Amino acid sequence: MQWTLGKRFVSEDEIIKEQGLFLDYDEIARKGAMTAEEKNISKWYGIYSSRHAGNHMARVVVPGGVLSSSQARRMCKIAEDYAQGKLAITTRQCIQLHWLKTPSLADMIRGLAEDSLSTFHGCGDVTRNVTACPLAETCQFKRFNVQPYVQETARVLTSMRDLDNLPRKFKITFSGCGAGCAQPYINCIGVVAVERKGTDGQTEHGFKVVIGGGMGWSPFIGKDLFSFVPPKKIVKVNRAIALLFRDYGDRRDRTMSRLKFVVYRKGIDECRRIVLQYLTDEDVSTEDIEAEAFEETGVPYPDRPLLEENPVGTDGKVTVRAMIPKGELTHIDFKRFAELSEIYGNKKVYLTNRQNIEIHGVKPEKVEAITADIQAAGFATEGFFGMRDIVPCVGTTYCPKAVTETRSLYDTLMPIVSQEKYKDIWDKAIINITGCPNSCSPYRITDIGFRGMRIREQMGSTQAYEMLIGGEHDRLGKKLGEFKTDDCPRVLEKILDTFLRVRKGDETLSECIHRMGL
Repeated sequence: MQWTLGKRFVSEDEIIKEQGLFLDYDEIARKGAMTAEEKNISKWYGIYSSRHAGNHMARVVVPGGVLSSSQARRMCKIAEDYAQGKLAITTRQCIQLHWLKTPSLADMIRGLAEDSLSTFHGCGDVTRNVTACPLAETCQFKRFNVQPYVQETARVLTSMRDLDNLPRKFKITFSGCGAGCAQPYINCIGVVAVERKGTDGQTEHGFKVVIGGGMGWSPFIGKDLFSFVPPKKIVKVNRAIALLFRDYGDRRDRTMSRLKFVVYRKGIDECRRIVLQYLTDEDVSTEDIEAEAFEETGVPYPDRPLLEENPVGTDGKVTVRAMIPKGELTHIDFKRFAELSEIYGNKKVYLTNRQNIEIHGVKPEKVEAITADIQAAGFATEGFFGMRDIVPCVGTTYCPKAVTETRSLYDTLMPIVSQEKYKDIWDKAIINITGCPNSCSPYRITDIGFRGMRIREQMGSTQAYEMLIGGEHDRLGKKLGEFKTDDCPRVLEKILDTFLRVRKGDETLSECIHRMGL
């Protein structure tokens, strides 16, 4: 006898979504609590339940990591009123607020809106915050400024109601050159600015588009979808890729539902055909969208351009940075950065994917003064994108998915990497710590990456970390081993001592490992 199945099988999350995505937080406040279904849909509004009962986290969307000084001040007021006066910068250039209470969520959302800020699409099965390299506007190596396209992509895709229900989260990032400072190869879409000579001999700008990257239990490096997309069409191309994901993503098994699995199953050529068809269906000409390789003619760029201290931009102005330990600071400190941007900079505060803050547009003669002010506020102004710039996710401090206390490991490792004996290699290795495979701190693409786990003992289990070494923005690290938390400092020190002994020339730790082998 042959069984026939007339019902469409989907995950429980899909069933919940089909009931509707609208929530009334004033009504929730009157009830005093959320149902399990409301907690699920709250993610669309950028609100997560915390591992601490009765508390929530809200993720404020900051496209490209750029806040006006007015918006930064608004964030300070919101943090003071609702989040115990603390703000956390994420590796996707958002701001997270913790310790939020259910009755105050509606007022918090309204307060953010007064300065055109929002948590909408901060989480959920939607287009998440669109990110960019922090120096996108003024970098000496940029092909052109990608920030306007970041802002437009975020605005357009977030406004499209037919993209409100994707199979899973959908992440887009923009880089100004091939150095990939915005990590294009680990995102659903990585957009990279390119430059070439046109048939008429004139300089021509466009975008290379990479799709299907991602972390988690099954990491994927993105594949080239298009070699050249005219800038005026990049938003429409990003929408077409979102439609590919919406219509072909797995809605039955959420562990297999990211865009990276669509690319893996269908292959990049078939994905390209489908995307081009979507563009055609929406009356977008595809004649000038190319997939063939060409010679890139932009200025040469270093492998890690963000290592430059106080970089001078194409506008002749300087970018001054502040290192934010663990990405967390008080509303008082954040307000001070808003003030400094008004006194010395372009009245904007920039958030980086290493959880730090930048002030752009500083006149060269004012660099010494703003540096002194930042240091007086208690923040370092050097050591960025190196060993002392460790990035941990929030770990078990807040996140219900984490299994390790990442902040504690950060505190343990900082004295080691700050030792004077490592001074010559302070800028030759990047370290990330994540509390679970979701990789909110992308440990797979750094020189040294720690991923939280548990190791069994005779009685129960203990906190531990998988260690990967040798990762780059476009290459995954290799597994060194699994170590109890107490052993991680000794292992790290042995790695660094060995690197000091065997490295050649000016190579990074990843280059050394790639040369020698694991």
